[in-house]
Amino acid sequence: MSESGLMPRILSALLLALASVPAAAQLSLPPGEDARVPSRLAPLDTESRWYERFDTAGQALALTLGDGADGAWRQYFGGQWLADADRTRIAALLGDEDMAFRRVLAKADAYEQMVLGWVPPEGGEAYAALADRPEADAVICWRALDSGTGWPTTLAEAEDRARHACVRVSYSTRFDAPQWRAFLDAATVPAD
Repeated sequence: MSESGLMPRILSALLLALASVPAAAQLSLPPGEDARVPSRLAPLDTESRWYERFDTAGQALALTLGDGADGAWRQYFGGQWLADADRTRIAALLGDEDMAFRRVLAKADAYEQMVLGWVPPEGGEAYAALADRPEADAVICWRALDSGTGWPTTLAEAEDRARHACVRVSYSTRFDAPQWRAFLDAATVPAD
């Protein structure tokens, strides 16, 4: 096999391997942060260099998730590299009448969007280092304008799909064209 034919195969295999890594493993916590402690969330500062990028990604997601087109959302959740099991799980979550996505995003212009970032712990020097990296994660949530529902304050709350319409988005400016991907991790219901 020629060298020029080998590179596309290697790249395809690498992308497939990266896409099959569980979404939870792709969320990088700052060094020294305990993964067992609930990750606290707060609105991302609108002056952040990441805010506009995440806000624009959220608007694209809301339009796609809200239009109800079967599978149109796949392009944002990994496209051709999205595993069949994940595709089935996400389709079920988005189509379930008891889940927040269906209730909130089905009515165009009847919802508002919030970009949430992680709250640094006391003495969060590690977060300052993360702010300068060429990639970042945020949680994007939507709620009905008249819902009276507050925004989630922890990642566990954001993943309660019956109460909150939220996705995690990873963004990278590492390449010529900035890229992002959405993750809809397995639904959880916090214990009361």
